[in-house]
Amino acid sequence: MREDGIVIKAIQHGDEEAMEELVYRYYDEIFYYIYRLGSSYEEAKDLTQEVFIAMMKALPKYKEQGNFKAWLYKIAHNRSLNHFRQNKKQIYLEVDLERLKVDVDFSEQLTNQVLMKELLNTLPKMQSSTLLLKYYHGFTIPEIARITGSTVPAVKSRLFQGLQKLKKMVMEGN
Repeated sequence: MREDGIVIKAIQHGDEEAMEELVYRYYDEIFYYIYRLGSSYEEAKDLTQEVFIAMMKALPKYKEQGNFKAWLYKIAHNRSLNHFRQNKKQIYLEVDLERLKVDVDFSEQLTNQVLMKELLNTLPKMQSSTLLLKYYHGFTIPEIARITGSTVPAVKSRLFQGLQKLKKMVMEGN
C-alpha cells in the first residue's frame, strides 16, 4: 500500500485510480466516526459522501503539513458538527443497561458499540467526538486538538470529563 503523500501527489497529477485508492482506504473509518457521533445510518452515509467530496475539492491545493488522516478527520468533524447544529436532533438506540455489569473492566464496556453510541449521545458533541477520536480512531491528543480546532488542555479536559461522565452513567445504570 502506497503512503498517503504519494497517493495525494498522484491525485494532484490527475490519477483517478489514486483517488479511488484514497477513498477506499478511509471510507469506512470516516463513516463509522460520523455514525458513532450520533447520526443515523443513512445520515452517516450522506455525510461521509459530503466529506469525500469536500476532500476531493480541497486536494488540488492540499500541501502536506502533517498527518493527512488528521486533516481528513477535521473535515469529517466539521461537517458533522455543522449537520448537528443545523438539525439539532439526536439518535437514540434502545439499550438494555441491566445487562451491563459494573464489575466488568470499564475499557471492556467501551467496546460495546451500541451502548457506547447511546452513552455518547448523552454527552456534549465536543466531548463525544474527542472520545471517539482518541479511543476508536487512535489519534493523539495534539492531533485531536488540530482536528477539533482546540487546545491541548481543552482536549485533555474533554477526555477527562467525558470519561468521568461515562463512568458515572455506567455505574448508576442510566
